Amino acid sequence: MSKFIPVLAYHSFDPVRFPKNKLAIKPRLFRCQMERIRSWGYRGITIAECARRKWVAGFFEKAVALTFDDGYLDNYQAAFPVLCELKLPGTFFVTSGMVGEKGFMTWGMLTDMSRVSGIEIGSHGLFHKPLADLPESEARRSVFDSKKAIEDRLGRPVKAFSYPSGSFNDRVVELVREAGYEYACAASHVHDRRYVGNPFLIRRIKISSSSESPVAFAWRLSGYYHRFGRP
Repeated sequence: MSKFIPVLAYHSFDPVRFPKNKLAIKPRLFRCQMERIRSWGYRGITIAECARRKWVAGFFEKAVALTFDDGYLDNYQAAFPVLCELKLPGTFFVTSGMVGEKGFMTWGMLTDMSRVSGIEIGSHGLFHKPLADLPESEARRSVFDSKKAIEDRLGRPVKAFSYPSGSFNDRVVELVREAGYEYACAASHVHDRRYVGNPFLIRRIKISSSSESPVAFAWRLSGYYHRFGRP
């Protein structure tokens, strides 16, 4: 039975700002989960390594990859310091058109983060619009222009992409490949077997308030969550 590398997808750490969004978790829960990863003997790996290995983990292996979508300011305030303290790698996907807006990280913050070993800044599109629903010209602009904007600002190549709202189709995936990204993250609802192992459709596990208990979090880290768990 195949075992997958768990790729966790975090969003916001400000439930006061997003009171009705289960994906907005408390900062202390995030710290607790990162400390569990460390104390339970898991090794943090990069999305690049996950893509190279086609998401596959050894039966006894404890590996986990961490990702963060949207580029909220609370990512810099709550998540980034914890990763630095515990020396865990992570990929932050930012919506380039929202950088510097109220409630979002600034280019200066992203520059600071990109200088830390193990921290990667990826693209989450130009604006947070589902790419499969857009005309191809607009989807192309979101994929290509966001990459260029981040590279120009940070002075380093952008290799990772995350589909806004998990929205993609075959043409969108081809645009991401064509733009020069090396790997891309999808949402947890990608269950079609033809996508398994595709470095441009890395399947993730959304972490929400329902992941709070140690048992629930351990299940998401098990490597079998996609096979038996909910999307």
